[in-house]
Amino acid sequence: MPDVVHELVATPRALEKLGARSISSGEGEQLLRNPHVTIRNARAEHRRLLVGRTDGGRALTLVIEQTPDPTTWLVVTGWSATLAERRILRG
Repeated sequence: MPDVVHELVATPRALEKLGARSISSGEGEQLLRNPHVTIRNARAEHRRLLVGRTDGGRALTLVIEQTPDPTTWLVVTGWSATLAERRILRG
């Protein structure tokens, strides 16, 4: 069964990490409204990678971790999507 992500929550530390890469919290939220994919994170089994595009077309990858609510996920960090991640997004 695929993971369902309806809401992203970011801690102040996660917002710092995103900000260091010029990613706003609003851009993270835009990923959920636009076509995106959620894939398993090979480095940490309990985390996922959320790969999607912002309203402006910027491809981003967020590392997310599930909360007790199965549709709410915690943002850990993020970056501009790599070429491989953009290929996964295109399907």
